[in-house]
Amino acid sequence: MQTQLLLRRLGAGVMLSVLSTLIHGKQPTDYPHLRENRAASAKLEVRKVLHGQVDGMFVVPRTQQLVAAAGGYLWKFSPQGELLDTLREPENLFTSGMAFTPSHYIDWVFTGQARPKTYGPAVDGNTLSRAEVLAALQKAEVVEFGKDDNAAWAYLWTAGRAWKMDLARHREAVDTWCKQRTHSAEALRWDATCFDGLDKAPRAWSEVEPESFAKTGNGERSPRRVEVAGFERHKYHLEGGLTGQVYGFAVDAPLRAIFGLSGSLPQRYWVGDALTRLRVGDEVVQFKMFAPHEQGDEYSWSHLRWWEPARQMPGASPWFSVHKETEELLKFYEKDIGLYVVRPRGTGVPAGAQGQAVPAWRPVFAGPATGRVAVSGTVEFANAAPTHVWLRSPAERKRTPDMPTVVPVDALWPALRQLPQALTVQWRAPAADDSEPLAVLRITLDPAEMKAAFERLPAAKTPLELVVQVPTLHSPAQDVQVLLRSGTTQTVLAQARAGQAMPTPLGQTRVAYTVAPPTPPTPKPARSNEPYVPPAHLPLLQSLQDQAEKAQRDPAKQLQPLLAQAATLAQHPQHAQALAPGVTAVVADLLNRFNVGGKLDASATLVRHYLAQVHPHTSRWTGDSSLAYNQGVIASQTLAFAIHSAPNRDLVDGVMRTLIGPSFDPAKQTNGTLMYNLACYYAVSGDTPKMLQSASAARRLGKPASQFLTDTDFEKYWKDLEFLATLNAQP
Repeated sequence: MQTQLLLRRLGAGVMLSVLSTLIHGKQPTDYPHLRENRAASAKLEVRKVLHGQVDGMFVVPRTQQLVAAAGGYLWKFSPQGELLDTLREPENLFTSGMAFTPSHYIDWVFTGQARPKTYGPAVDGNTLSRAEVLAALQKAEVVEFGKDDNAAWAYLWTAGRAWKMDLARHREAVDTWCKQRTHSAEALRWDATCFDGLDKAPRAWSEVEPESFAKTGNGERSPRRVEVAGFERHKYHLEGGLTGQVYGFAVDAPLRAIFGLSGSLPQRYWVGDALTRLRVGDEVVQFKMFAPHEQGDEYSWSHLRWWEPARQMPGASPWFSVHKETEELLKFYEKDIGLYVVRPRGTGVPAGAQGQAVPAWRPVFAGPATGRVAVSGTVEFANAAPTHVWLRSPAERKRTPDMPTVVPVDALWPALRQLPQALTVQWRAPAADDSEPLAVLRITLDPAEMKAAFERLPAAKTPLELVVQVPTLHSPAQDVQVLLRSGTTQTVLAQARAGQAMPTPLGQTRVAYTVAPPTPPTPKPARSNEPYVPPAHLPLLQSLQDQAEKAQRDPAKQLQPLLAQAATLAQHPQHAQALAPGVTAVVADLLNRFNVGGKLDASATLVRHYLAQVHPHTSRWTGDSSLAYNQGVIASQTLAFAIHSAPNRDLVDGVMRTLIGPSFDPAKQTNGTLMYNLACYYAVSGDTPKMLQSASAARRLGKPASQFLTDTDFEKYWKDLEFLATLNAQP
């Protein structure tokens, strides 16, 4: 009966979908669509500055700039949304905005300098008391930390200079996992460190926490900044499709009622364009934008976030972002996804894009692929301030049909309208390390000759192109060409060989490398024609795998021979390093099969032997990522059977001490089962902060929220708001 009622309701919704075009009124002309990028009031305008998913926003008071994190890049803006600079996220980036490595640092966020810098003279903190160390750390603008098994150190930065402090004596006070629950923490997974007793509140920059798009506050009675004047229906949406609706109504709802579980059933609602009135101060900006219409005058704005950087940096304009939420509805709002600024009219436009000195044009890079690395540069003008540009965007990620859509991130680069007098282009080969210097090519142009070149080209509906052709990304870089192009018509401005300018139609154009491209990588040696000889350790590993098959079938008789063989191979005098990943993989696989088959006594024997006789030897080798992963499998499978087994408590303690350890970082894990079992362990142990960290990581790695809500290990948290928020966060 319930199913029939549901189908009748769905049928009514489908009929409404068919009739929706009959009830649409004439579209108002004063509500431009958000994606058209022309919404404005008398004093304000809404302009899109980035397309794609935005992960975080930060303010830098010392430079009066904003930094957005999106698409693996940092994007630096003026308070009114002019794009000033970009930087590909370097490795070892910390939540303080600095990139620290053992050999160099990058302080681009604060200085605009993207090149790696070397540290100043180190300071010995081992001669200082804890109070003296804290006093020294508090004087720096940025402080981060690192440690390994026997050492610890601090990275300190102030006013463009960084140095290291040895803290081996104070190693126990260093924590390399102290992430805060900020908006960006889960998406960015930057390193976060702290020192016992030190206030780590950001001083050099601070994160802008997003707010409700619809309201000016978080309270129920907070004034609304958004009103909807009308709604244009596009589709009646059934969450989960017809099958999901039937299942939710007929199966899921009764089960939730029986077990007293919270949660909502699949929803049904109209989606379309809301005629939106956005109030900012005394101004109202009108535009159309995608929104689900839930019921009455209620609309869902969960795919939007409001940003108020002015709370930390007075004078900055407000911003908002549109995010990807429902894959099924993506076609209705994919073009809207991105970052928008609500600014005074006419502000935030690069000087090079203003005026009418020449026809609209843009710089373009033509050369070998640079992969996920953009080709960027700076244009200098005869009568305007320089402008940062991308000459070629990063290549989009390839996706398989079963992967969710990833919206590529890019800026809305305006066409330039001023005469260029110089163009600096920089790139890096796809396989190059971030610490390697960028190749930098500088092209010097004569404004008068450029003006004549612009005038000779035919008019076009699309911007003209100033093309930089580079045949190779490596040295020796020859035959560089610079062209001004309109459709199929082009003028050669310069042709250089070996980095030197050659006589050209425009004699004042010069091309030179200020930083030469790197030498090409050493080619791989040609394959030998000799017959393949397998490494000597493979037969030993095959013998262990054969014994594991026997042990799985008959652990009573065959497990002990396997244990002896594993211990011997872990200490092999010639092949211990080569065998370590394979031995660990065999133990992990056998433990998993013992657990699945209910042979828990054999599981306990295997783990106890591994911790005592195998791991102390295999853990010496750290070069193979599979070894670390399978150690995680062993830890996960041990926790699965031993958490509630009093006789095996020593195994839980041993796993947490040796396989997990104090430097374990949930954000860097790729094993969802391990993180779920760790969450179970911390829930049973009563360690709520670590339980939440592990649960968040497990959700990120695909563990469903329903699994947590039916596992009695978490029963005491089922009504805990922070726990529920962790489960409901976007994976």
